[in-house]
Amino acid sequence: MMKHWILAAAACAALAGCASPQSRFYGLDAPLQGAAPAQFGKRVLLGPVILPAALDRPQLVLDLGQGQLQLQEFDRWSAPLDRLLAQRLSLAVSRASGLASVYAYPQPGMDGGDLRIAVDVRALSLKPGQGAALEAVWQLQNVSDGKVLASGSFSRSQAAASSEPGALLASLQSLLDALAADLAAPLISHPEWRAA
Repeated sequence: MMKHWILAAAACAALAGCASPQSRFYGLDAPLQGAAPAQFGKRVLLGPVILPAALDRPQLVLDLGQGQLQLQEFDRWSAPLDRLLAQRLSLAVSRASGLASVYAYPQPGMDGGDLRIAVDVRALSLKPGQGAALEAVWQLQNVSDGKVLASGSFSRSQAAASSEPGALLASLQSLLDALAADLAAPLISHPEWRAA
């Protein structure tokens, strides 16, 4: 009887040692400053957000420097990263501009909108021990005729409080909010683009 008990305990210990770590999922939905906007106007669709191919995957990717990237197998995005970026930026642009009708592209059941903000993320780095860096270019276009109404570029970095994924993502969210302020600036300075 004792022999069976020892074998059962050994089997349980072996199985417990083989258990995989639990995956952790991350979004970009930290609270934003300011009240929700009340003004509806032209429909602004933010997207598509284009990513570097190395980042278009479910895992968080750490930048170890000198071109070396490390996939975090158990630290994953809660949705496709391009979609998370479009949603975070559209919410932040809405808050920064005071315009409630800013939506993440694509929106099922909605046509192309009146204005579109296309964002090309050239580099997005999560650097352990350092922080986050973001480089992007963007264009605000009139959907009806394709005319470019405004464009710009963004390149900044933000230190992180620690090397933990949560701290790196908090730095990234700060950068996204700063980019959103740049994207909202033309909407603020040209009220006719915001009128319905």
